[in-house]
Amino acid sequence: MSAPLVSVVIPTYNRAALVCEAIDTVLAQTYQNTEIIVIDDGSTDDTTAAVQKYGDRIRYTRRPNAGVNAARNLGIKQARGEYLALLDSDDLWAPYKLELQVALLRYFNDVGFTFSNFLIFKGPTPESDVLPITDGLSTWLDHVPGRIEPYRWERSFASIKGMPQLQVPSEEFMVCGGDIYASSLVCPYVLPSASLIRKSALGQLRLPEIIATCGDWEFFARFSKQSGCVYTNLSTTYNRSHEDAVRLTRGDPGVRLGRRIAMIDRVWRADREFYSKLGDKVDEVQRGLLLQAARRDLLSARRGQARAYLKRAASIDTERKSIQESVLRLLASIPGSGWGLRGMRATLNGARELAARVSQQ
Repeated sequence: MSAPLVSVVIPTYNRAALVCEAIDTVLAQTYQNTEIIVIDDGSTDDTTAAVQKYGDRIRYTRRPNAGVNAARNLGIKQARGEYLALLDSDDLWAPYKLELQVALLRYFNDVGFTFSNFLIFKGPTPESDVLPITDGLSTWLDHVPGRIEPYRWERSFASIKGMPQLQVPSEEFMVCGGDIYASSLVCPYVLPSASLIRKSALGQLRLPEIIATCGDWEFFARFSKQSGCVYTNLSTTYNRSHEDAVRLTRGDPGVRLGRRIAMIDRVWRADREFYSKLGDKVDEVQRGLLLQAARRDLLSARRGQARAYLKRAASIDTERKSIQESVLRLLASIPGSGWGLRGMRATLNGARELAARVSQQ
């Protein structure tokens, strides 16, 4: 059986050095039937010159800046492969990444995509980080209360009959199958660089281009509902922890909260069948986010926006009122209350630090 072509889509913006490192990890894959599509989203550095050394080993397209999801979608449009792999230009792959994930999609031929755990590193290379986070997905999931377990089944990789011999570091890892749609209401599950997509399963689905943050979160939630997925807890991807000017997590946390609230409206609240079954959970999650957003706006002296969020929270559930919400409503009605709230927070933080120092003596 011939090896299917994998189209690797790498969007990049002003990361001339890092994108070359990402490309190198694709070229070093044990699975070699790939095409590499680099979409330069209007870089103003020397990205064009940096990637010229790869010649016809990559397909390079430069376009006006339109955001990472627009760049990904353009790469998907250009892709000729049976499978699609998204690789962010600051991430790296383990050499066995594609070999393993192609095998999983060929074996589990009824799912739309597979994804894996990932390692988080700081510094120039994964090897240079003396304390990498080897279970990257846990940093997204473990702090989330009320998380919904997404998987219908779980098997050890070694127990799967008919899987070809693979060049993986160990067969002592788990493979799980299911649907992350409901679970994605409370937190994201998929690092795009750690996924592999069956192109034929996409249909008309694409990444939403109107938003940068939450776009891939929404995409994989919708895709999971549409086609199901398979997850493995073996890390295949190295996620670089850094704060360059391009990184989406550098954005205003208040803006990110607002986008997440809007995403819930667009996806789970608009899904009548889902809302009829789990509407209470949708209300609970969104209401909590609205209160977080109101608190943040009060701290930033945006009382009008805070009142709007509080009004929306009250309309979702008029029965459930917390002491926190009552305090926020009171503060939102008092001019200058944000300064007082910031002062209270600083005092509490100072008290905690003092107590910690005393306990260490």
